[in-house]
Amino acid sequence: MNDGFLASVLALCWRWSVFLMFPLLVFGYVEVLGVPLAEFDNGVNHHKWILVSLYLLYVLLWWRLNRRVLALIARRR
Repeated sequence: MNDGFLASVLALCWRWSVFLMFPLLVFGYVEVLGVPLAEFDNGVNHHKWILVSLYLLYVLLWWRLNRRVLALIARRR
C-alpha cells in the first residue's frame, strides 16, 4: 500500500473524528450508564451538560494535538 495514500486516509480520519465523536460519546454514555436513549433525550439536563463538556474537552484536546498529529502524518509521507 502506498504510504501517501495511508497518510491521507489517516489525516481524513483525524479530521472526521471531531464530527463523529459526539454520536460516539452519546452511544457510550447511554451504554455505560444504562440510561435509555429516550430518557436521556427527554430527561435531566445534567446528562446533556456532561456530554457537551466531554465533547468540548475532546475538541480542545484535538485542537491542541492537531498540529502534532498532522506533522507526524506529513512526516510519514
